[in-house]
Amino acid sequence: MTFIYIEDLEEASYFFEKVLQCEVVYQPSWAKVYRVSSNAYIGIVDESKGSVKEKYKGGTLISLTVHSIAPYYETIKAYGVDGLSDIKVFEEIGVKSFFFKGPGGYDFEIQMFTKPEIKKMFNTSD
Repeated sequence: MTFIYIEDLEEASYFFEKVLQCEVVYQPSWAKVYRVSSNAYIGIVDESKGSVKEKYKGGTLISLTVHSIAPYYETIKAYGVDGLSDIKVFEEIGVKSFFFKGPGGYDFEIQMFTKPEIKKMFNTSD
């Protein structure tokens, strides 16, 4: 489980629930935890109440792996998310992905593996 600290919890909730279509699995008063796959979770925390007092943001890439990239690209594009890149293929590492900015200025990537041996390694085979 990964937690990110957010200034605007309402904006971040909209992003995770509507744009990324993640399921809320736990919601205490100043945080939310979302299921991003069967055993992976990301939490958002109101930065004014969280236990980590973060001075600097950046240098973090939240990468979500999917089986088919095109539907996710079209959904995120329809929401007009900031910083949306084109879908790019990185043959040398066996990945097809696109990038965009999420709440709190965090960088996000939606990726899919293109080589069978990598899909198997990360248990993402079709």
